[in-house]
Amino acid sequence: MDGFAYNPQIIRACFKTFQFSQGQGGRKREHVVTNILRTFFMGNQSIYDKYEQMTRDYDLLKQNLKHHEKTIKLLQLVIDSMPQRIFWKDQNGVYSGCNEKFAQEAGFESKDDIVGKTDIDLARNKGDTNFYMSGDRKTMDITTPKYNIIDSQIRADGKEIWLDINKIPMRDPDGNISGIITTYEEVTGRKEAESGLQHYREELEQLVAERTLRIENSKNELKEQHDFLQKLIDTIPNPVFYGSRDGLCIGCNSAIEEFSGKDKSKIIGKSVFEILPEGEAKKYHKYQVEMFSNSGFQQTEDEILHKDGSRHYIRCNRATFTDTNGKVAGFIGVVSDITDLKKAQENLLKLGIENETLIRSISSFLIGVDSNGLITTWNKVAQNLFGIDSEKVKRLPFAECGCLWEWERIKDGISKCLESHSPVSVDNVLFTKTDGKSGFLGITLNPMVLEEADNTGFLLMGADITDRKHMELQLAQSSKLESIGQLSAGIAHEINTPIHYIGDNILFLQNAHNDIEKLIGYFRQLIDAVKQGDRTDNIVDDAEKAMKKMDLNYLAEEIPLAIQQTQDGIARVAKIVRSMKDFSHPDEEEKSNVDINHSLENIITVTRNEWKYTAEMETDFDEFLPLVFAYAGELNQVFLNIIVNAAHAVSDVVNKHPEQKGIISLSTCTKDDFVEIRIGDTGTGIPKDIRSRIFDPFFTTKEVGKGTGQGLAISHSIIVQKHCGSLSFETEEGAGTTFIIRLPLKNTSETLGA
Repeated sequence: MDGFAYNPQIIRACFKTFQFSQGQGGRKREHVVTNILRTFFMGNQSIYDKYEQMTRDYDLLKQNLKHHEKTIKLLQLVIDSMPQRIFWKDQNGVYSGCNEKFAQEAGFESKDDIVGKTDIDLARNKGDTNFYMSGDRKTMDITTPKYNIIDSQIRADGKEIWLDINKIPMRDPDGNISGIITTYEEVTGRKEAESGLQHYREELEQLVAERTLRIENSKNELKEQHDFLQKLIDTIPNPVFYGSRDGLCIGCNSAIEEFSGKDKSKIIGKSVFEILPEGEAKKYHKYQVEMFSNSGFQQTEDEILHKDGSRHYIRCNRATFTDTNGKVAGFIGVVSDITDLKKAQENLLKLGIENETLIRSISSFLIGVDSNGLITTWNKVAQNLFGIDSEKVKRLPFAECGCLWEWERIKDGISKCLESHSPVSVDNVLFTKTDGKSGFLGITLNPMVLEEADNTGFLLMGADITDRKHMELQLAQSSKLESIGQLSAGIAHEINTPIHYIGDNILFLQNAHNDIEKLIGYFRQLIDAVKQGDRTDNIVDDAEKAMKKMDLNYLAEEIPLAIQQTQDGIARVAKIVRSMKDFSHPDEEEKSNVDINHSLENIITVTRNEWKYTAEMETDFDEFLPLVFAYAGELNQVFLNIIVNAAHAVSDVVNKHPEQKGIISLSTCTKDDFVEIRIGDTGTGIPKDIRSRIFDPFFTTKEVGKGTGQGLAISHSIIVQKHCGSLSFETEEGAGTTFIIRLPLKNTSETLGA
């Protein structure tokens, strides 16, 4: 075969035979052709190799075609299974295909039915059709895909939904735009969630910004506090030092230099063995070991050699501090020079005898009790007042001293004194005297703080105030009687007026009753005559004459009015009597809840005759005003005094200018934890030179016989001392005065000892 010449016709014939054998599935013929070609091309291996390669390429192409067919089917299945709606169009806007979901949503039974249709053919309104077609056209014109186009659409049921749309231009093998693929899905839920998430994100960002700002502020504050604390330590007059867990000094204040005579540089970073002499160093090292073994607070006292060569006593308070993990990180110490204190203690011992003598000479009874509750002091006055010898009660528990008094109030006062570390007054304590009679004590409890902070006792000091109490009661009663005496004429007048027209109306009703009784007699005669069949002319005439004489129509109109006026008069008298009864409320030994508005209304009624001719009464009461825990009778006395004073002040002005009445104003309200009562007038006001004396006993500006000068003094005592309130005033000469009463809402009976 070396001389074989290449013949294209033979080659083509063989290849056609090969194609035929492939198409017919003739494996046998294919084998024959292959052997012929192998023999034919023997000696021309390169041509045969090309034939072999071509055969393999053809087989591979067939396999690829089958694979592509499967892939296309699988891709169509995937597209139909996707939740998104998918369709594709050519560049003229004609649908070339879609998935099942889009076909169903578009109203077609099969996705093949939409092929060849346009948006005009679909069931959309003209506006939507133009919008979608123009959108597709723009995407193909700019040749760039558009992803995640969020757009709203109104469904057939009128509900607005949101769609997430993707538009991707399609290209042919030459790279030219051939159409467009569109996918979309409903994202209404996601849109709503994103809206909520955006709101939450904004709130979160704001919260983060606020917290970041607070952190920055905290850092700045910490730095400022650190600088402040360092300056504070340097300003402390006592030597202060602090050290690490291994006992090295890591810081101190300026006072340590003055105290030790050493510079800070020779102290910081050193141990006690490098700072102090060996003997003292061992002692203070032992203190450190004990302190770290029992973490907490440690206090020691020592005698040292001062830098000036003198001996001094010092007290050193040490405490451990921890790190962020709660482990002991070091210690801090404060040194106090107690040399003077030691000397003072010695002097106190010397003064003990002198103090005992002084205690015996005090006119008040004095009882001292230590922190263990044992009696340490019982002076001569206490011995005489309670009839108990001092030697019998000293070192006894205070609760067993044998005093016959109100123990619950005494114990309560002691508790408050020790808790507050301040004096507490317990007034009007009922007790039994040595003769068996009852009396009153005024007691003040004072804490006694000794050297140790926890070692606190108390000192009970007081006096028999029975006589003073009786005088106060007499004075208060005298003032009340004075007020009642001043009001009695006015009250009698207030009662007399309604009583007068009640009497007139009753007389009128009696006369009317007599006339009606006569008329009833004629009616009875008329009934009897009719029953017996007698003539009734005379009786009727007499009855008509009687009716004309008594004017029956007038009686029919006036009798109801007379009855109503009588009822009003009785109600007015009853109101005055009730108000007088409330005002004359007996002085209580215990407080009770008082309706301030009701009390003021009663006082207005009782004092009406004092102000009705010269003033108009204006009230502005808080209808939700809480009750006040107080002495009702004594508050009535205060209100009466101030309102009567206001009436007199207004009267002084009106007497000079009678053309216009003045005004007395009463108001109540709650401010903070107090009830505030304001009683104002348009009187003359209080001159500047006497304002400081207004509440002084026996001070008055009224004429002789019109006032004793006790009203405001007693009022001030009742409000301030008995109720822990305040009584003040605002005044302007020529314009008037307003008295302001503030009563605490808190139950103050225990504090006052009332």
